[in-house]
Amino acid sequence: MYSLHKLLWEIRKDPELAKRFRADPSVVLNEYGLEGDAREAMLTLDFKKLHEIGANPYLIYFCALQLQVGRESYYEQIREGKN
Repeated sequence: MYSLHKLLWEIRKDPELAKRFRADPSVVLNEYGLEGDAREAMLTLDFKKLHEIGANPYLIYFCALQLQVGRESYYEQIREGKN
């Protein structure tokens, strides 16, 4: 969980990292050693899944914004699940 939280925090704080993630998420996820459910959720930007596996909601939300996910899309996904 530490690696996931570190990634979420750093994407939030570092626009260049967010840009790199948008361009090639697998490379960034490899750098942070993310595997399993956390990796899959980040690859698909499944924020509801991130909540379910215990990631910090504050970090998820602000990471989503930095990854240019609209607030409406984020909240819809959290409320109803990813389509």
